[in-house]
Amino acid sequence: MLSQPASTDLRPDMTTAEFKQSIKSLDLFLQENIFQSAINDTLNKRSQFFDALLCQLWQALNLDNSHISLNAVGGYGRQTLHPFSDIDICIIHDGQLSATDGAKVSDFLTQLWDIGLDLGHAVRSLDDTFQACKDDVTIATSLLEIRHLYGNTDHQQIVLDALYGQNLWQSQAFFNAKLSEQQERHAKAQGTSFSIEPNLKTSPGGIRDIQTLTWVARKHFGVASMQSLRRFGFLTNDEYSELMECQHFLFRVRFALHQAAQRSENRLLLQHQAEVAKLMGFGDGMPNGESGNIAIEKMMRQLFRAMKRIGELNKILMAYFQREIIPQLNPQIIPINDNFEIVDQYIHVRDETVFIDRTQIMALFEFIAIHHDKIIGITAETLRSLRQVRRRLMGDLQDFQRCREQFKAIFNHPQGMGLAITLMHQHGILASYLPQWREVVGQMQFDLFHAYTVDEHTHKVLKNIYAYGKDIKTLDKDLALAADIYQKMSNKSTLLFGALFHDLAKGRGGDHSELGAVDANMFAIFHGLKVSQQKLISWLVENHLLMSITSQRMDIYDPEVVNSFAKKVGTLTRLDALYCLTIADIQATNDDLWNDWKASLLKDLYFITRKALRGGFENVLQIRTLVREHKQEALNLLSANEATTTEIKTLWKRLPIAFFSNAEAEDIARYTQAILQHNQTPVVDGEYNTLILLDDAVVKGCSDVFVYTKDRHGLFVKLFNTLAALRISVKQAQIARTKDGYVVEAFKVLDFDEKPITSAQRRKQVMNKLHQVLDNDIALPKKRESRRHQSFDNQPSIEFLHSRKSTRTLVNVSALDTSDFMEQIASAFRTLDLNIHSATISTVGERADNVFSISNKQDQQLTADEQQQLSVALVNAITG
Repeated sequence: MLSQPASTDLRPDMTTAEFKQSIKSLDLFLQENIFQSAINDTLNKRSQFFDALLCQLWQALNLDNSHISLNAVGGYGRQTLHPFSDIDICIIHDGQLSATDGAKVSDFLTQLWDIGLDLGHAVRSLDDTFQACKDDVTIATSLLEIRHLYGNTDHQQIVLDALYGQNLWQSQAFFNAKLSEQQERHAKAQGTSFSIEPNLKTSPGGIRDIQTLTWVARKHFGVASMQSLRRFGFLTNDEYSELMECQHFLFRVRFALHQAAQRSENRLLLQHQAEVAKLMGFGDGMPNGESGNIAIEKMMRQLFRAMKRIGELNKILMAYFQREIIPQLNPQIIPINDNFEIVDQYIHVRDETVFIDRTQIMALFEFIAIHHDKIIGITAETLRSLRQVRRRLMGDLQDFQRCREQFKAIFNHPQGMGLAITLMHQHGILASYLPQWREVVGQMQFDLFHAYTVDEHTHKVLKNIYAYGKDIKTLDKDLALAADIYQKMSNKSTLLFGALFHDLAKGRGGDHSELGAVDANMFAIFHGLKVSQQKLISWLVENHLLMSITSQRMDIYDPEVVNSFAKKVGTLTRLDALYCLTIADIQATNDDLWNDWKASLLKDLYFITRKALRGGFENVLQIRTLVREHKQEALNLLSANEATTTEIKTLWKRLPIAFFSNAEAEDIARYTQAILQHNQTPVVDGEYNTLILLDDAVVKGCSDVFVYTKDRHGLFVKLFNTLAALRISVKQAQIARTKDGYVVEAFKVLDFDEKPITSAQRRKQVMNKLHQVLDNDIALPKKRESRRHQSFDNQPSIEFLHSRKSTRTLVNVSALDTSDFMEQIASAFRTLDLNIHSATISTVGERADNVFSISNKQDQQLTADEQQQLSVALVNAITG
């Protein structure tokens, strides 16, 4: 162990400033020499330093140490003190604390706060300590790790004797409390550590899972460490070494995370991952410019692997503990065959050598699907046997013909995507079966809308599709259509295999959809699937983003858009499968990504395309007939007389077709009536007299903002930025010009809480601000940029699309959804003196997708040279 510098030495006469400097010197020394020592030695050294500091201050106060003791508890008691962890102490005294000693204790705590320590403390008598332990298992748990620092030497043992006994907490009650805590903690993390920003402490497989094992072992067996468990037969030497190796890695990551965040932080946030990887040495030796995401990827994969191993060992040990602490006198045993049985709802292997026959590995999970109503997990012995044979698998399980049949049987079984697929994922069997799956285990996705690694995301997609098989009445209304379609499918496994492969080619370079389609086709052939299944599976993988992109980026009520989409889909079978996969994919991407707006768009596109496919592509043009029907329905709703009808039709002739194609009859009637009334309002010269509608109507899960006003320079940008300043997110936007110089603009928006604007007061505030900005040119406050965007490169994507109008150019601009991206885009248009005729805006994750219909100064389509100039101008404007 390296010698500490003199600047970390402590003296009795040190001032508060000198104490702070000494702490700073120690932390700097430990950080600079982190790779020179084992992480436990580093954490112990830090604990020992604070032991000396606290004892020095304690001694200086001349407390009655025969009746009072100073003790470390919690993480400090374990001597695993990370750079910004709390200093947890417990001051225990006999009987009542005298006024003199009470004042001294208060002075002691004040000095610690003055030094700047994050302190967790309690001052209790022995009796109060026992009562607190009885009342709160968290306090009892913390005191299991009590470590005497100064004063009365008996208090530590008295407390431990009481806790090890059965008076304060019986072993069964304590175990159940710790198990319940762990289950709640795991449920909060949705049962996975494979999120993009895992919590090193509380996620499944995190540090808390090891601590839980230690606490239960200490309470019931009275052991000082996990190492002692080996003599009880619960933990093999290899498993103990594995557990300690994983713990040390997590400790190093947490130490580096505290350094990077400069605070106590357990969640490995995106914004810290690059710095943590650097501090961990993962970028060392890589060429400049290549160490960023690659270093993060390497670190995260190793982290996820460690957390997965900890999770497995935790399951094994907790099962053994439960059996020892709460024994079942008459276990219920249900035989399955010569190799397997069910013991108290856990599948159990009768002979630990069974898995020498590799087909029995797949049989295990097939039986879990078959007996799904009787099984809730795998016994500890079976899991241990599975882990041992898994290490020795030299080839892929799919090389065995019988395994291939069993794998297909699991996907064909109605309950195969239930517990069976989850346990196959958690215990590495999917990785042992599919080489493509093995490549994406722990694969990061460097964006803001994917919340999970590729393998965990794919697992969630399969689980979402599995949920479609439930009673439709129990599902959210957004899933009712998908459930109805799925339940009527003749071959559900085709969709599931498509879902299995849809993202497995990520991280290889190139288009993951195209690469994945090749893999999926080879898989289907190798597994003897029908030719029709082979084609559908590979088509689904190659086109799994098609429906999402079409619904969110394009005008799905435009006949040309629907025509093009229908041609790409081709059959109702493909449409049904794609719709189900698209919803499952979006919902598995991020818990906050799915909303009523997306559900409505996908549902509309599904039905429009279904009608087109059934009637032939020419029937897509019947959308114009639908527009005429909407007009007639709107007229009926308006109950217009002859004179008013003429006035309405005159107005409608001025309005673009988009006004009618994107709205229901009720909305058309509402907008029309408002415009007619608005036009009767006298207009003072020089005033814009803008019409703004924002009522309590919810359209497609969003609030509807409608604007009708005279066209003028920068209008759309002002409107968009006003909403941004009000913390209102625009999910969809349509603008179109009338024939006489007016503009109609329709926005689908959600408030800052990602919900429609339901408060009348809030709607009034929004409308007033819009009027101030649009009619009175009131300046807008600058919207503060989200810190999360700082971790992402704002590189725009520019794409010119086919336009059905000979005088218009369609351009798609995808960029980071910042507060000023619309102004940046508009400035590029102004630079080239281009005209905006219409726009469709939608947001996908942290990016905004914008499709503009534009023309040049001559009101014609842009030439190839003009398109190139615009691309350069847009990139320059957005990237600065």
